[in-house]
Amino acid sequence: MKRAGLLVGVLALAFAGCGLISSPPIDNPFGLQGQQTTINLGPSSAATGNLSVAATFNDTTLNLPVTPTGFNYSLAISGVTLSGSNCPSPLPSSISVSMNLSLTVSDNPPSGPRQASATANNVQFTLNQSGSSYTVANLSATLSFSNLQTLLDILQTGGQNTASLSGTVNTTSNPDLAGCTMTITWGGGQGILRF
Repeated sequence: MKRAGLLVGVLALAFAGCGLISSPPIDNPFGLQGQQTTINLGPSSAATGNLSVAATFNDTTLNLPVTPTGFNYSLAISGVTLSGSNCPSPLPSSISVSMNLSLTVSDNPPSGPRQASATANNVQFTLNQSGSSYTVANLSATLSFSNLQTLLDILQTGGQNTASLSGTVNTTSNPDLAGCTMTITWGGGQGILRF
């Protein structure tokens, strides 16, 4: 029995050393749940626009058995609406969307400001009409933070934190959405620590 326990411990350390073990998902780690972004889609066949949203959130306690090797954040969108007098009528039943995104997490403890950043380029998904709004399909947006220790320090100490998400949006549909206002309601997404 002792050998089996020892083997399990050795395997766990080996997998952790390879980054094959991850934490349970951390829901809404950056406070984005329910935040909204309004994007004015410009006049072009791709109907492009810029997005920006910020949220504040408190420090959290992370029970870390060993030092993590990475932190991945899976972005979530809970819904999308389109409005504006220049929107086509009827609205398209399906819209292809691509985004380039940047997420910065920061705080300002007495020792001075800190920030950690992550990006995701060419994030593609589909919007499908559902009544007067759109549901999101096939969204797979994972942002990986390269300055991990700074991110962990921000999440756990220093007081109130800020998450700022920004980027560009391109839409393709028939008819196109040039002149529409797109409102995105963000989901909280999930963070995963890798060990």
